Amino acid sequence: MFYGWYITIAGLISYTLGYGARYSFSVLFPALLEEFKWPRDATAAMLSIHILAYGFVSPIAGYLVDRTGPRKTMVCGASILSLGLILSSWGSSLWHFYLSFGILSGVGLCLMGSVPFTTVIRNWFERKRGLAFSIIFCGGGVAFIFYPPIAWLIDSSGWRLAFLIEGVVLGSIMIPLIIGVVRYHPEEMGLVQDGTNRSKGIVRKKSETVAQILDPEWARVEWTVAKAVKTKRFWLMALTTFSLWGVMEHILVAHHVAYAIDAGFPRIYASSVLSLFGILFAFGSMAGLISDRIGRELTITIGTVIGISAIIVFMLIKDASQPWMLYYYSLALGVGIGITAPTIAAAVTDIFQGPKVGFVIGSIWLGFAVGGAIGPWLGGWLFEIYGNYSLAFLVAIILYALACAAVWLAAPRKIRRIIRKTSPADLPQEPGREGQ
Repeated sequence: MFYGWYITIAGLISYTLGYGARYSFSVLFPALLEEFKWPRDATAAMLSIHILAYGFVSPIAGYLVDRTGPRKTMVCGASILSLGLILSSWGSSLWHFYLSFGILSGVGLCLMGSVPFTTVIRNWFERKRGLAFSIIFCGGGVAFIFYPPIAWLIDSSGWRLAFLIEGVVLGSIMIPLIIGVVRYHPEEMGLVQDGTNRSKGIVRKKSETVAQILDPEWARVEWTVAKAVKTKRFWLMALTTFSLWGVMEHILVAHHVAYAIDAGFPRIYASSVLSLFGILFAFGSMAGLISDRIGRELTITIGTVIGISAIIVFMLIKDASQPWMLYYYSLALGVGIGITAPTIAAAVTDIFQGPKVGFVIGSIWLGFAVGGAIGPWLGGWLFEIYGNYSLAFLVAIILYALACAAVWLAAPRKIRRIIRKTSPADLPQEPGREGQ
């Protein structure tokens, strides 16, 4: 098996554990409200600070990966994330959680998670990049399987033990896995992208999926942050991550368990049903590989339509008498976000490539982090003002649609597209790659 797939599997595990630690906050959130009686906006700000710290470190994470390599960066991140979760188990005041879960866990997850793996996967895959990203992003969905066991731990032993177990398990698994598996470039193992051995040269199949360059002048550029920020496409992709991954997704995942409990569903029941969001997110992420065939923009549009329908149904829940609505929300939103998440990452790497692109990717991820910091707090703030989540969910719908429009305007389809050729003579060469 091509070694790049082992790195992809390591990314899947990293996303499952790392983002599982982040999104388990949705189950811990009601428990903290019950014990400390803090306002919802101030309590939800723990997740906001976590994501804001994640975002501000994103460009630094990309820079560190470019300069020192992914393994050192990721091991440092796993250690900091584990420490932040363990320290959260001793929390008793808001500032403590803002520091431990907010800053430490946010910084650690950034150094271990999406930015490093996006940069690494870009190096290892070209023709099957959409599939590789889909597999990794499955971990972001599988992460939600921790909802029921975290809810059970809270009910049986308290939220402090839940934080402690998360920290210990994550550190003991991720640190040796990163050291043993992750490699930055296929050249380190005598390979090139998608598994061709350099010593044997490139052997083309009769029917092969390749990247066709539609804008050679753009594709020829070795992108840096200084160059990227001068382009409209950089800001449009940053707007996409801000709106979809950031505000929209985190308004929902920070508050949907609390909303379901407010409607009358028991904690473990609500947590179990909403964990289905993660399972369908994982399946949706695998469906994201269709973007290699039909294009990034159309794939994101399909996910957007499905996701918005889920939010509308969720808004209509008034009590626990129609549980099908909770199921529909969980399943449909999982599919919708699952389809769009890896496709956005693939679109970014379609647009921006080069030896220093890690810093560019990290800078675009900063848009996600700013939005993710706003989302949890905004949902809690609107609840405190109006006594419900209706306006917060309406904001989520608007931003979902805005993100989809931004991807169409960024138009990765006009730079490169994935095609299937039937003749080796028809296979296009990327600028600078002839003779590899």
